[in-house]
Amino acid sequence: MKTKISEAFLRILLWILQKIFGVPVLWILLETFGVPVESWGTGKAKNISDLLKELGEGECYLRIGKDGVQRVTEIVKMHITDPCSPGRGRLFVVSQTLPDGRVRTRNEMPAGKIKREENPDQAFVREMEEELRLSPSDWTSEILSTIKEIRPSPSYPGLVCAYVIHNFKVELVNPNSPALQDEFTLQDGDGGSQVFRWEHLGQQKESECSLFG
Repeated sequence: MKTKISEAFLRILLWILQKIFGVPVLWILLETFGVPVESWGTGKAKNISDLLKELGEGECYLRIGKDGVQRVTEIVKMHITDPCSPGRGRLFVVSQTLPDGRVRTRNEMPAGKIKREENPDQAFVREMEEELRLSPSDWTSEILSTIKEIRPSPSYPGLVCAYVIHNFKVELVNPNSPALQDEFTLQDGDGGSQVFRWEHLGQQKESECSLFG
């Protein structure tokens, strides 16, 4: 319990300092732990202002421990099935059209980031409602597993990133749900759209989660 309280206090303290002092305090913090911030903002790497924005919007947080500083992103991932037709496999997001018209191949199960002050269950419900336009009466669910992956970030070179993935098993129980169509397109809140498709088990090889970065 003591470790959890200390970590929660540290997250609040870092958030307050970043809100007050912005980039300078974040730069000093990262350089103190040997993160090469001066190399950011070139090539595919984002800059420190992008990280500050992610922190401010609650999409990630920083964790400081004996191994240094980590950027932590928590994700809910939905393994969606049709209990009336198990052979259909799972529901995938197969492509995404960005607001500027570019099309990106996805081939991954629906997933989303947990926001500040949300727990995994709350984030799961929000993602089901926002991404698939479903209400809680349309599904039953249970938590399958929670796994943690540590990996380098192409967006922030030199900053170790920890991804905590909460996997949910979801069964769609409303036979009239639009999400049971073989393929369908939904608009997203940013002016783009996503194409969803049911794929038989073994037919679709899942791509790496697009939330890793």
